[in-house]
Amino acid sequence: MSITGDVLSRSSLLTAVRTHEIGSMSRRWLAALAFSGVVSPTLAWVYPEHRDIAVLSVEKLDAQRKVIFDRLWAEAREGAEQRLCEQGADLSQNRQPRCIDWAAMSAISGDHSCSSAQMLDTVIYSDWILAVADIAAKLKVDLAGIASATPPGAQPVTRATDLRRLLDTKAARAQRTNALRRADIHLQRADPEYATRAGSNNAHFLLARPGTDTTAEDYLRLALSDSSELNAIGVWAWYHLGAMQKVTRLAHEQLPAAARRELARSALADEAFSLHFLEDAFAAGHVAGTWGDVSLRKGTHDYYNENGLEAQTWAGGATTKVLMGDAHMRPGDAARAADAVRDSLEELLDAAAGRAREGNLPYTPGAPSQPERFDVCANERLPPWQAALKPSPEAVSLEVAVLQQVPIPGLGEGLGALPRFHAEIGPFLGIGALLDGRYLGGSFLNGQSSAG
Repeated sequence: MSITGDVLSRSSLLTAVRTHEIGSMSRRWLAALAFSGVVSPTLAWVYPEHRDIAVLSVEKLDAQRKVIFDRLWAEAREGAEQRLCEQGADLSQNRQPRCIDWAAMSAISGDHSCSSAQMLDTVIYSDWILAVADIAAKLKVDLAGIASATPPGAQPVTRATDLRRLLDTKAARAQRTNALRRADIHLQRADPEYATRAGSNNAHFLLARPGTDTTAEDYLRLALSDSSELNAIGVWAWYHLGAMQKVTRLAHEQLPAAARRELARSALADEAFSLHFLEDAFAAGHVAGTWGDVSLRKGTHDYYNENGLEAQTWAGGATTKVLMGDAHMRPGDAARAADAVRDSLEELLDAAAGRAREGNLPYTPGAPSQPERFDVCANERLPPWQAALKPSPEAVSLEVAVLQQVPIPGLGEGLGALPRFHAEIGPFLGIGALLDGRYLGGSFLNGQSSAG
């Protein structure tokens, strides 16, 4: 496998690792490439971070809504008890999990599946998803160990402490990078399509704002438009609305147990799938805006995820927050994302219970019983709405209410856009210097005995 002058995509390299078709590439070259970030998919939060946000959102539910959630989850897991955990958010789950809880579905969505229907099928029937969950649990342990080894910033400032802090930061960065690359390679072995899903389009990124006067409702309608590029808020709103429309049938129809189970399972799957993209909207590298070639998009994504980004939410006010990104999530980052996820989940639970609230979603008898099949990997835009499922004014109002907590994305390309950064990825030529020295202590010919 030639390196110089070749194109090293993360999918081709990880596929080579998975199938062991590495040819003459040495283990040291492989480790160097993995460490450099060539093989890293440009995802938002990593699997354990996605699941942690979802777990926290369930913990934040009030007592009444928690009862509704538990009842829906109990209905949804009927017939699949061996694969779906008893608890929708299993706090005790660690390495080698024996089941998948609802909270993990948001992590599996998008990164390990391309639609709600595919995600649900993967969770219940695939042989490999438990291996993915185990790899994610190991990554969570690795990242937690790195975070605890980072020195506190309150130490006295001296040249010695500055140097120590710099060295410790570099060491922590290297450890984090190595942990992520190891996880990437193991995930690619378990899920052969892992890397290719991530680079298919910009579904995991926020659509850049067209101007400074864009309102939250303007932005939601733009994100949902079938003329806009696929984006995180558009995917969340599409799937979230579908989930809410499904559960209005639970609240208004007298259904047989099997039909209720199918609707509950489909709705919870649609909501979990939607929440992956709502959670992505809180990762710094996905808020900054994405355009340009692969090098520019990946470099910008990685820079802001690691270095942070100051952002304001659509709710406005004088307060701003510094966001972090993939594998750098702090407790505050998780709490902010979990608040929005909780509000989205609350809307679903209220619709399922038929609870009256301002802007309550109307009954949608035409909502399908099956999970949504729209493929976020294969499509570049959302499809047009079916007439019976088109968002009502109440639906728009509900989704704008959740959007208030989401960071406002950066402006599009042009004046006022956030600075962009390049990553070392794609075609390249290597140039190296060589010094070759030789010494002969004798000769190969008879009669020649002098050294040279």
